Formats: sequence, C-alpha cells, structure tokens
Amino acid sequence: MPSKTSSIKKQIILHDVRQVGWLSVLYFLALLLILPLQIIIQYSNPQTREYMEKGGLFLYIPDLQWLMSITVPVLLGILLLRYLHKKQVSDFIHSMPVKRSSLYHHHLVVGLVLLFIPIMLNALILLGLQAFTGIGDYFNATHVLSWLGIMLFLNIFILLATFFTGMITGLFSMHFVLTYILVLLPAGLALLLIANMSILFVGYPVEYYADLAIFKFSPVSYFFVNFTPEPEFSWIMMSVYAVAGVLLYVAAYWLYAHRRMEATSQAIVYPFMRPVFRNGVTFCFMMVGGYYFHVMSSSFAWVIFGYIAGSLMGFIIAEAILNKTWRVYSNYKSYLIFAVSLAVVLIAVNLVKENYENRIPSADNIEKVYFGDSYIYTEDPEYLEPGIKPLFFTDKQNIELVRDLHEQAIAAPRADDWYEGDMRSTFIVYELKNGKKVARSYTYSLDDNPELKSLQHEIEGSNLYKYANNSVFNIALNDIYAVDVQSNNIKQSSTTVTDRELVDRLIEAVKKDIELADPQESLEEVETYSLDLLTNKDQDYYYVEFDNSYKNTIEVLQEAGLYDDLKVYTEDISSIQLENYERSNTVTIEDQEDIKHILDHLIYYSENEDSYFVTFNLNRGRSMQDELSIEYDDLPESIKNQLEE
Repeated sequence: MPSKTSSIKKQIILHDVRQVGWLSVLYFLALLLILPLQIIIQYSNPQTREYMEKGGLFLYIPDLQWLMSITVPVLLGILLLRYLHKKQVSDFIHSMPVKRSSLYHHHLVVGLVLLFIPIMLNALILLGLQAFTGIGDYFNATHVLSWLGIMLFLNIFILLATFFTGMITGLFSMHFVLTYILVLLPAGLALLLIANMSILFVGYPVEYYADLAIFKFSPVSYFFVNFTPEPEFSWIMMSVYAVAGVLLYVAAYWLYAHRRMEATSQAIVYPFMRPVFRNGVTFCFMMVGGYYFHVMSSSFAWVIFGYIAGSLMGFIIAEAILNKTWRVYSNYKSYLIFAVSLAVVLIAVNLVKENYENRIPSADNIEKVYFGDSYIYTEDPEYLEPGIKPLFFTDKQNIELVRDLHEQAIAAPRADDWYEGDMRSTFIVYELKNGKKVARSYTYSLDDNPELKSLQHEIEGSNLYKYANNSVFNIALNDIYAVDVQSNNIKQSSTTVTDRELVDRLIEAVKKDIELADPQESLEEVETYSLDLLTNKDQDYYYVEFDNSYKNTIEVLQEAGLYDDLKVYTEDISSIQLENYERSNTVTIEDQEDIKHILDHLIYYSENEDSYFVTFNLNRGRSMQDELSIEYDDLPESIKNQLEE
C-alpha cells in the first residue's frame, strides 16, 4: 500500500509537469532574452557598449520583467488548479487514495519549482558572465542576488495569491479575475475611499494619502515602482507581504480541506463568502458612481444619484455572477440592507463633517507647517522638480499667516478646473509637537475674497516662498556653465552666454528681480523671455521666465548688447493678420500705430467667440508661428470699423 501511494504521488508530479512545464520553459527563454542575451549583445557591439549603464539588472526592460512576474505565476496557478473547475476531473482526482493536503502541497511545490528554475538558471548565467567575462564591470554579484531575491519573492507571492483564489471559485474565468482583484484590492479600495472622502469633506488632501495607497497597499504597484536599477524596498513592507503570503498559504490550505467538490461551476463556492463578494462589488461600484458624477457635475445631489445608481448596478452584476442569471430581484432585501447601511454611514459622516473641515491646530501646538500649491512634501530629490524645494514655515508669524489663510480657505467656495479667474490650489500640512500631522488641500478663487487674496499674496511675496519655488535660488553658481537667453513668444531668438562674469551678473539680477516682484501684479505673459541655465547635471533642467518688469535683468542684457535681439519692436513687424473665431474672415494690419496697439493688448488664447487670432509677419527674426489672441473690445476703433465693413 505505501508503494502504491508513492506511485500515485509521482504520477501527480509528472502530470503537473507535463501540463504546465511548457510555461516554465517559455519563462526561462523570455528572461534569457531580456537579461543575459541582451547584455551579451550590447557588450559585444562597441557602439552599444559605449552607452551601457552600470547598475542593477532592472535596467533591462523593467516593465516587461514586472509584467511577467505578475502574469506567469497566475497562469501557472490557474493551470495547476484547473481540475477544480471541471466536475468530472475533480471527482476523478479526489477519488484517488491521496489526501487533499497531499494534493495541495504537490501542486504548490510543483508550481514553486517551475517558477524557481527559470529564475535561478538565469541568475546562474548572469553570475557566470559577471565572474568570467568583462561584462562583470557593468554589474556585480550583489546585483544578481538582489534581482534573484526580488523576482522570487514577487513570483511566489503572486502564486500563493492564485492558489488562495483558486480555492474560492469554481469557474476558470473567475479564478483569473479574482486573483487580480485580490492583489489590487487594497490599493484600489483605498484610492476609491480617498477619492470619495474628498467629495464628502472639504479640504481632504487626496494627493497626501493617494501616494501611500498606490505605492504600498498593493504588491503589484509596490514592486512596479521598485523595479529600478537601485531598488529601495522597506523591510517593514517586505515583512508585511511575507506575513500576508504565509496567511494566504494557510488560508488556501484550510479552504481546500473544507471545499465541497460538487461546487465546481459556482462563482463563489463558500456560502459565507457570497455576501462579502456581493457587498464588496456593490460598495466599489457605488464609490465609482459617486465619484464619476462628482467629476461630471460637482453637484452633491448628482453624487447621491451616482451612489444609488452605482450601488444598484454593482448589486445586479454581483447577483448575476453568483446566480448565473439576470433574474436577481428575489434578493432585493439584501440591497435594502445595504442601502440602509449606506444612509447610516452618510448621516455619521455629516455629523463629523463640520468638526473635520473646521479643524485648524493651535499655533502653540505647531512645530512647523508645509505650504505649497501641490503635494511635494518630501525632500527626496528623486520626487522633486529640479531646483524646487518644499516650503516649511517655522516662525510664529508665518505660521499664523498660514492659519489665517486656512481659515479663509475653509469659507471660500470651491473652484474647479474650468474656472478662468484668479485661482489657487493650496496644500497645507501642519506638523504638530506631539508628532502628529494635519493635512488639508483647497482650490479656491481669489476674485471674490479680498482678505484671502491679500493673505495669499503676502505669502507668495515672502522671500521664503520665492526661494523655495524658484530654481535659480537652489542651484550653486559654480554648477552653471552657460545661460541660454531666449525670446519665445512673438519671435524666436536665442543667445547663449558663456562669459563667467556675465553669467554671474545675469543670475544675480534675476534673483534681485524675483525678490522685488509683487505677486499682485499680473505678468505681461505675451512679452515673456526665459533663461535656460545650462549645468553640469545631465538630467536636471533649470529655467527662469521673466518679462519687461524684471528691470535689473533687462539692464544687464542691455549693457551686454543682447536685449535688442530679444525684444519685439513695432518696426520688426511688417504686418499682422487678424482672423475671427470661426476662421471665416481675415484682415491684414500694416499701420504701425495699430500694430503697436495690438502688441500692447495681446493675450495667449481666448475662448470668447468675439475674439480674434493674431499672426505676425516679421521683418527680422524668425516668427514662433504660434497664434496669439486679442479680445474684440481691445482692438483699435479703426480696425473695428474695418472688420464691420
């Protein structure tokens, strides 16, 4: 009898290998093409070798490596457990004198080995290349072992997740879908909750919490952002995922031991899991519906409609999947229970809403406060725009200034992306002395709130704000070897300054002009120039935009004889073409007085149907060919008369 049992186990292993071994072979070949062969090909060609980078093995098509790591284990697990989806095969397998625990471990071990072999073989090839060839100059053994560990960890975790979902469902298609729902659910659910919290609570900072949800709550996204030449994995997160993998293994084992074999064609084979599935799908659809109508209308009444419509759709879909029919009305009581629960939650939210929205920490409890127009709370240069630093206020006067602005922002109406007036997006994070943080985010108009406008301009006019948000203050002068001065609106003109003294004078003049600039003054946007700061840092790009209000910068350019080539004078323009909004009528302007008047009233683009597109024909210099606009009311009377003829 023991020998007979051993023979059956051997046949199970051989059957699994014959069934899915081809997938392991393809995986090996794919990794071989992506890594060892690609490295050898690049190294053997002197031209491509010159551009080879030194570093980790995720330099080589990391997106494809990640994609295979989250698809091959899923396909492998689904194929190994395919017998659970077919009644005749399932009955035959479970009629054999083999315990379920033995079957489970046989399939799991075969899957692990078939994943381990292609990854390990490629690692051994890479170690051989590193040890015995000149290719070893481009990566080391540590890089190979790091790649091996990361790939095995992710592949094993995804396989365990696939085995877990395989025990829940009796349908092949649902097995595939549920696996990706499982590994994406924490991040997806967190994002949906965060998005809907921003609807329910004014000031809720979506960006502050969304980054955490995207990068950490799902192994799929967490490993994706770390498939880099120098991955930075957190031991805490890796430990969490390791524990989660063990729990998936134990849960799958327990579920298999208690699975009813006749449930081979059911979407969810365990009755106690069906309400979880039904309510989970209903809840997710509800949040998607609410957020969709919020984006489309910005009306809370439509949000409520979206919640109701989305939850109904989700309930119907979930019931149809569970019962394999669209006749789902008999279970309407379940939806009514969900609807009542939703109403209770919304009432509870309304009770705490005012307390959350009106909370501003006391100045005595604040250690420092972050203030910016977007979420760049980290000081890690990898996540920052070159030359831009996060702004933190630490002195009491500035902290009180931010608190006063925060108080006004709470009462200000929310502005959307379609607003065409003076609008601001503000992100505030208070770091309290007890170690806690209070984060808020607002988008508001300054047009109808003079006090808010005054506070906003006072902060934007402070040197601390200007230093943090202008790259010219955050780069060492020694790093700048040249400055490219450009006129980039009506005409295209560029001059590169390499003289060390002139470069230093330009930078100092720009700094002085930025410090003197009044944020309340609107920029002459159509007379904008720019300085491109050319540095020794290959990947960083620094630039400064300025206009004719930058007196010190203009003076330096004039003294250097560079300004005349940048500025557009009326004598530079031979004619202007005006074209109406419908592009059905064109007028040519040649009078110098009219040209000067139009130059003084240009804007970049107008959506008003009575505006006109403006195109320039230059006597000297090269036109940018970008169409500018002018409002009808700003046209000279002579031109208005000509247009009306």
